[in-house]
Amino acid sequence: MANLAVQVLDVDAACEFYRSHGFNVRDRMEWNGSQRADVFLGPIQITLFDRAVYADSVELPPEGFLHPALFVDDLDAQLVGHDVVWGPTVVSGPFGTRRIAFVEAPGGIRLEFMEQLEEPGSIDPFNDPGNAVLS
Repeated sequence: MANLAVQVLDVDAACEFYRSHGFNVRDRMEWNGSQRADVFLGPIQITLFDRAVYADSVELPPEGFLHPALFVDDLDAQLVGHDVVWGPTVVSGPFGTRRIAFVEAPGGIRLEFMEQLEEPGSIDPFNDPGNAVLS
């Protein structure tokens, strides 16, 4: 598992909450038209967003749990038999480059399946200042 995604109204306020309780907050940035940050709660990573990339495809509450993000070896094989909500597409950011897609899951959530294409650090920080690139 890569992370758990949570939508919040105010990413800065959420980051401050987690920092004030001793958690590590990294990669606060604008990403693909939304605000995002990663919060490390021991071995668990929460990624905060103010807007999910698939927000135009499904009805979402203004705040709450969005989806778990799960690594897969073969995205196309994993998507067989699923109702794809968004994607597949290629995204880049501080996490490297990934091919991702979202599918419907029970409980009103989605699952994000991610195939890692390039590891973090392989992106030139002078040509990609941390904003994701959708292909």
